[in-house]
Amino acid sequence: MTDLAASSTSTRTAAPTTKPSPVPAHHAMPRTMTARLLRLAWTLRGVWHRIARPLTMGVRAIIIDDSDPAAPCVLLIRHSYVDGWHLPGGGVGRGETLVDAMRREVREEVGLIADRPAQPFGIYARFRNGASDHVAVYVVHGWSGSPKADGVEIVETRFFPLDRLPAGLSPATGRRLEEFLGRRPVAERW
Repeated sequence: MTDLAASSTSTRTAAPTTKPSPVPAHHAMPRTMTARLLRLAWTLRGVWHRIARPLTMGVRAIIIDDSDPAAPCVLLIRHSYVDGWHLPGGGVGRGETLVDAMRREVREEVGLIADRPAQPFGIYARFRNGASDHVAVYVVHGWSGSPKADGVEIVETRFFPLDRLPAGLSPATGRRLEEFLGRRPVAERW
């Protein structure tokens, strides 16, 4: 999805010069034909899960910019087909390890290369719409490149200070970040 050759490959070390401003609770989602098709595909995926009841595996990444230890930030994304701010991630492909899938999804969705060992954070069960999903979450402190939304699947990507998360955070993302910050115990369910 993202052309890695065109992305920067320098490791992020400089402190951010400006902090992102709070984001309104609801951003208007783009209503292009592609966005509509992605939303339809997302809905049909739910129907397929109700019928086939597959066992699936997914990954998410808590990508931390701790270049300013006094104000660490987390990378969040907005999709074109589902509302809210989320952690980057996606499905694990056939023959892929969890870490390989997490690195691929981060590269495809936001153009970053997770170039240092990722720390496993938790594995969660997600039973919704008839699906039997399991999601592995990793913490990524080492990465290179500059985050960039592809404009099709991902419409926005931004780092937010962990003490000033945006309005419109998806409930599951909010729970994962609360767990990461030690404000609640790590759950078993997504």
